[in-house]
Formats: sequence, structure tokens, C-alpha cells
Amino acid sequence: MDIAIRKVELIEWLARLQDENIIQRVETLKKGAVKELYEQRTPSTMAEMQAKLDRSEKDIQSGKVHSQEEVEGYFKAKFKQ
Repeated sequence: MDIAIRKVELIEWLARLQDENIIQRVETLKKGAVKELYEQRTPSTMAEMQAKLDRSEKDIQSGKVHSQEEVEGYFKAKFKQ
């Protein structure tokens, strides 16, 4: 089944849901997922931090950067704000 269809089905199910306990469990799951993603992206050692810094410096030197205005323009166009 296509992921977009599954997401819509979950949204519809959540919209009809009246059980406070299940809603709290879904919220807990969401918070845990966000925390897990943050922890996966955060370097856990100084060596990992230095590697990320080195990659960033290389990106800057090779011109793989965007201005704040470019980023804002991209997201405004994408989300039409």
C-alpha cells in the first residue's frame, strides 16, 4: 500500500478517535520519534563532531551554500506563505 494512502488513513482514524488514552500513547510515540531523530543527527563523540565540521568547511569552500534569503524564498514558494 502506498505510504500516502496509509498516512491519510491514519489521519482519518485519528480525527475520529475519542479515546484519550490512545491519543496520549500516539503523542508519546511522536515525541519519542522526534527525540530519536534528533539523537541520530547529533554527534555523540568529538571525532563525529569534527568530521561534521570538516564536511561543513568543505561545503563552504566548494560553494555548496545558500543565503538566508534563498532558503526563505524556497520555503515561501514551497508552502506559498
